[in-house]
Amino acid sequence: MKAEQHSTCAECGATVYREHLDSGIARYEGDRLLCSFCVAEYEKAHDSTATASPDTGLETISLTDDDDDLMPAPARSRIHNVSKTMMGESGAWTDTRFKRALDPVSGGATRTRTFHSKLNEGSIDFMTKSINDWLDSNDQIVIKFATSCIGIFEGKHAEPNLIMTLFY
Repeated sequence: MKAEQHSTCAECGATVYREHLDSGIARYEGDRLLCSFCVAEYEKAHDSTATASPDTGLETISLTDDDDDLMPAPARSRIHNVSKTMMGESGAWTDTRFKRALDPVSGGATRTRTFHSKLNEGSIDFMTKSINDWLDSNDQIVIKFATSCIGIFEGKHAEPNLIMTLFY
């Protein structure tokens, strides 16, 4: 059955093509072939009930604030290591890691901040709110120059984004 051009899902009977198996959106769980929707349901069911026991082969994930304690993620994992030091205090933007002092009175910029959003009304509104919230929470920032462009952001799907860089 694995050598055929297409097969059917053992759960729902949907057609599963060789491309689905090659890309990883469909897969075999034991001897059962699952389509992309059934794989998602399988993961949801097994992730919520997963415990650290020898019979499941899963180990518990623990969160830490220290970069030294982070274990590298497996090559096929969708989980990536992130710590507070990577994102700043409480995940918010912080300028404490920069050595150069802000100079709001000079004509030149000393720092930059880049924002991006997908090209739809809701995302752009959210980006605008994010920029305004950032400016409201940082009274010492004076924007000296701004640029914007459209570019492709790679993620689950490659899609165009509005990219705005503020120089302050």
